[in-house]
Amino acid sequence: MNHRVSPKAGVRRTHAERSAATRQHLIATAIDVIQHRSLEDMSIHELAKSAGMTSGAVQHHFESKAVLMMNVLSELIESTVRSGELWPSRALPARERAAHFVRAVWSLVYAQPRFIVAWNIYLGCRNQPEVLGHIAQLRQSVQARMHEGFFSAFPELAAEPDRDGLLGLVLSSLRGLGLLQLFAPAQAPDAAQQAQLACLADWIASRCEAAVATGAAVPAKTPRRRRPKSAG
Repeated sequence: MNHRVSPKAGVRRTHAERSAATRQHLIATAIDVIQHRSLEDMSIHELAKSAGMTSGAVQHHFESKAVLMMNVLSELIESTVRSGELWPSRALPARERAAHFVRAVWSLVYAQPRFIVAWNIYLGCRNQPEVLGHIAQLRQSVQARMHEGFFSAFPELAAEPDRDGLLGLVLSSLRGLGLLQLFAPAQAPDAAQQAQLACLADWIASRCEAAVATGAAVPAKTPRRRRPKSAG
């Protein structure tokens, strides 16, 4: 005899789990609206329509567009930095590590549509102090995690006196290339872009090699003390 399984027999999600799933659905829908239309089109009403919900149901989770944008931005940033694929093994040679890092961080972060979505939010919320304060906190958190990951992957550079400027220059270069997608989002990577990424990887590797060479030269200049001969 066949027994029909009652839906109640399965594991039922708690109210908190259902609420979290709904919030994630709304955030993902908001990202999709901004990506394929514009930030201006991303109203509470449009989000409700696109998500198949009522405006009241959306406002139950996000009482305003500003609060929604802060949550969207948090999700975008977290999805960027929680990827474990950014950092190469420090056991690899410096040039392999540098090439791996630049290739990974470009493809996983700066070449992604979510990078442009994040910048649309940055630029569209300039007059909203609440959102700007949230952005500042996120930037500090991301900067700290990128700092830790980068100098763990490239320990040769960790003791360099200009290490903060070095990392800032690397990230600024990648950010600038990523922002060019605002003008040609559907364009395939061109030779000039690939050449710039290759130059960036080469520069990181050269700094690592120079740091090792400098460190190896210092002990060589210090003569070893001879042990006194033991009497007897």
